[in-house]
Amino acid sequence: MCGRYSLSSEAYEKFLELLTGISSGRVPSRFNIAPMQPIAVIRLKGSDQDQIIMPDQDMPEKEVALMQWGLVPHWAKEMPKGRPLINARSETIAGKPSFRGPFRRRKCLVPADGFYEWKRDGNNRGASPVPFHCSLPERTPFALAGIWEIWMGPHGEDWLETVSLVTKAATPTMKPIHYRSPVIVDEDDYDLWLRPMDPPDPEFFRMLATKTDAALKIHEVSGYVNNVRHDSAECINPTKGNQYSMF
Repeated sequence: MCGRYSLSSEAYEKFLELLTGISSGRVPSRFNIAPMQPIAVIRLKGSDQDQIIMPDQDMPEKEVALMQWGLVPHWAKEMPKGRPLINARSETIAGKPSFRGPFRRRKCLVPADGFYEWKRDGNNRGASPVPFHCSLPERTPFALAGIWEIWMGPHGEDWLETVSLVTKAATPTMKPIHYRSPVIVDEDDYDLWLRPMDPPDPEFFRMLATKTDAALKIHEVSGYVNNVRHDSAECINPTKGNQYSMF
């Protein structure tokens, strides 16, 4: 799964200029972005109108939107009271009622410069999981694959855009830490990911390049990141010096 991630102000600015050609101005760096918080995503203009794009059509322009992390299905009669749908499995996304519509028509890119995973000690189940931060050298920004949905209350009294991050079986880099990894979209595949697919191709995820996955480095961080109220550089600081080559 992917339950927290980070995004520096500088990384966001670089990512936004690359995708949209516009400057956002300075935004605060975030070191511990958590579920149920508003997050920035990049989507196609018109996708909130369920716009259909034919295979021979040019892609619409991209735009920034703020959404709540934790997808609420459009058919939900009320806001869910249980655990939010923060992740969607790539293996089942095309068939799950909560995810199949967004996967076909409402995909997005979620800018990040790192994400967290927690490693459990299989020999000591009582021990607290150890957090690790995964990033590219120099905290270069990259894109996490997301799907999003529009939810309205049963009487039209509420209106909310929400998003889930897509995950897959762990990459070789991630296997020592966790059995799942977020789907990372390489720059050359941005349009491939964002273009609607109706019906979706069940082999689609095999088409995505994995250069960014292969370049990820991992280091252990302190339990400071476990508290969602903590949002400073201490969250990503290595606990035992530079451990980027530990795996």
